[in-house]
Parts: sequence; C-alpha cells; structure tokens
Amino acid sequence: MNGHCTVSTKTAVLLGWITFILSHVPQSASISCGKDSVNVENQLKQSLLCNGYRSEARPRKDPAQTVNMTVSFFVMGYEFDEEDDLLELNVWFNLQWNDEFLVWNRTKWNGIERMAINSDDIWLPDFRHFSSYYNPEELPDCTNPACSVAWNGSVYCVPRCNMNAKCAVSYNRWPFDVHQCNLWYGTWVNSMNEVDMHTEELCLQAEPDFSSSRWSIVSLEKNRAVVKSSDEYMYTILKTDLTLKRKNGFDTVAVFCPIMVLAFLNLYIVWLRSSCIERKLLLTLSIVCHFCFLQQIQWILPYNRDTVPGLLIFLQSSVIITGLLVFVTLLNCWVRVVLSRELTSNESWFGRIAGQFSQNRVAELILAADYLELNYQVTKEENDHGLQVAKLVDRVVAIACLVIYVLLLLLHVPFGYQDLPSSRVKCMFSFAP
Repeated sequence: MNGHCTVSTKTAVLLGWITFILSHVPQSASISCGKDSVNVENQLKQSLLCNGYRSEARPRKDPAQTVNMTVSFFVMGYEFDEEDDLLELNVWFNLQWNDEFLVWNRTKWNGIERMAINSDDIWLPDFRHFSSYYNPEELPDCTNPACSVAWNGSVYCVPRCNMNAKCAVSYNRWPFDVHQCNLWYGTWVNSMNEVDMHTEELCLQAEPDFSSSRWSIVSLEKNRAVVKSSDEYMYTILKTDLTLKRKNGFDTVAVFCPIMVLAFLNLYIVWLRSSCIERKLLLTLSIVCHFCFLQQIQWILPYNRDTVPGLLIFLQSSVIITGLLVFVTLLNCWVRVVLSRELTSNESWFGRIAGQFSQNRVAELILAADYLELNYQVTKEENDHGLQVAKLVDRVVAIACLVIYVLLLLLHVPFGYQDLPSSRVKCMFSFAP
C-alpha cells in the first residue's frame, strides 16, 4: 500500500470486532428487571445486571485494583479548515476493558460467548477528547457506543465521534506546506490508579472515497503522558500526533507558473536597451500583470497568518524590482541624452572607461543586445559615448537583477516538501474485500 505496512493480525482482530459490533450486534433495549423472559440471552442479561450491578461504579471487586483500558484509533474521514486552522475528524474508537461483574459460564447459558448490551446499562469510562475546539453551533460529540460483552468479561465499545482540533500551521512553504495537529484524550474524573489507558493501534482508512481531496495524512504517532493534578493525583493522557500535507494540484500550477513567467519577463525586459520602446511597453505590461495577479491570488492564499508564504515574498519582491526597473530605465535614458551632448574631446572619465571596456570581445557581445529589438538595424555608433555608458549601465542592472532573482528563488520558492516525519502511517485499513 504505497510503502505503508499492511494490517497486522491484532488490527485485523480489532476490525473484526468493529465489523461485528456495527453490523451484527444491534443496539439492544435497556434490560427490564423483574420481568420473566423466554429468551435465554435476556435471562442472562437479567442475571448479570439485575443482581446488584451498578453502572456508576468501577467494574472491580477490589476497589484498590485498576481498570486497564486499551484504545484503538481509526480515522474514517478528515478535512482541514484553512480559515480556522481546524482539523475535522470522523473517528471510530475501539475501547476495551474487563468488567469483573459481567462474567458467565458458557456451558450454563446455551454456549453464549458474547452478546450486545446497551451502553447505558453497563459501566463506561469517562473518556474525553480534551483538545476539541469548542464551537457553539456544532459541538463535536460521540454517538452512544455499541458495546459487545464476551463471556470472560471483556467489553468492546465502538463510539463513532466527530471531533476537531486546532493545528500548529506554517505556510512558509505554501503550496508545499506541512502542518502538525495534536489530539489529547483521557478520563475526566478517574485518576491513573482507578483507570489506566494505553493506545494500541492508530489506523487510517485507505479508501479514497473517505480521504480529503486537498490534504493527506502522512504520519500518525501515539504518545502517552502522566500529569499530576493540584490534589497530587496522577492522570493518564493519551496523545495522537497527526501530520498533514497539501496535495499537489491546482494551487501549484495556478500560482507557481505565473510567478515564474513574470520573473522571466522582467529578466527579458532588463536585457533590452533603456532607450528602446519595447522595454517601456513591456515594463508597463509587467506592472499591470503583477498587480492583476496580486488581486487574483488573494482568493487562493490563506488569510491573516503569522507566517507569510515564500511565494508571496517572491512576488512582492518582483513587484518592487519592476518598479525599480522603471526608475532605472528613465534615469538611464536621461543619462544617455546628457552624455551624448558632450564632445569627444571633453568626454568624461566614465565615458573613457566605458569605451575601453567595449573594446573587449566578450564585453562587446554582452553590450550588443540590439538584436532583441523589433526595429533592429546593423549600425556602428562607436563615437557615441552616451550610448556606450547607457549600455554598460543596462548590463550591470541586468546582471544584478538576475542575481537577485536567483537568490530570491533559492530563499523563498519551495520546490517540494520539507520537514516530513521519518515515520509514516503504519496502519492502513479498508473494509473492501
């Protein structure tokens, strides 16, 4: 499965229990004590629940003993809300513990090995999602879990939960951004000595119909911590770390390509002579395109973030470079006119240096950029020192512009993902045959 580990035997057993509970063990009605029933299963339930069973008490005959609970985490569906930095999840939990008061002899009860019991009739752990982001209009909650009880007291409950959590986001490498989301779980009331918890499996649904069209979960990690309260009691906290990455698609093409085209357009413009009409027209076009693209990109970029995407910094710098090119172009045209009025005998020291520099064969090829103009004609203007100075300034500006764009490209433009966790999703599951 694309490098992911296949479902282990233990995970297959858990999935089997989930499928059995959700598909073959329907929720039963609350047991009615004191009423005779001809159904053997109902008689068994009455025997277990109507003889002093208390659903509010921990299922231990010795109050000093700890209830050990294992938790498995199955992500069925997910979506990331960029506006609120909110990860929305649809999760199946598999909660398992042992209830010492729900044990029976199979041979005395027609070989019944397991049965469905209403979750309101048995003890349930006070299992909570601590990191859920509160939204008054849609408070994340779990359904009343379907529970199955085995003859040896093993209880399996599968609550289906819609929950969310705030994520620590960074858009520096947008649209190749990677975000970290953390979810914390635990018991609200019971201390570690009363109920202890461990995460057994973290699994992700492999069916494409349930996955997000824009995001991929690339890592699922489990952690466990113990915290001490002010009253000196210890509490177990289960932590799930998720890593999200944006899928390559429209954002990459619609943003990355136009920005590169605008950068190459500016590099072409700066190679033209300052005096030619094509440079002035293309500079006007470049300014209009930059600002038009800034207006369009606001519908794609995330709003009001602490981190500014590197591509936006590159585009902002390109706008500034375009404005400076307009100023340099007009200034160079003025310098050429001023220097062209000087007589050859009174040429400036800068003109003499430019004249000597133009005698070099390599420098001559660099300075001769007239071939890019539409009205190009082969002419020799060796005595026009103003033109030589203007050409030299144009080439210096062009080389500086190229260096600046290369540095901006290396510093701010992402070409792939970084900081991806070394561990991947170790458990992928599917209900498809």
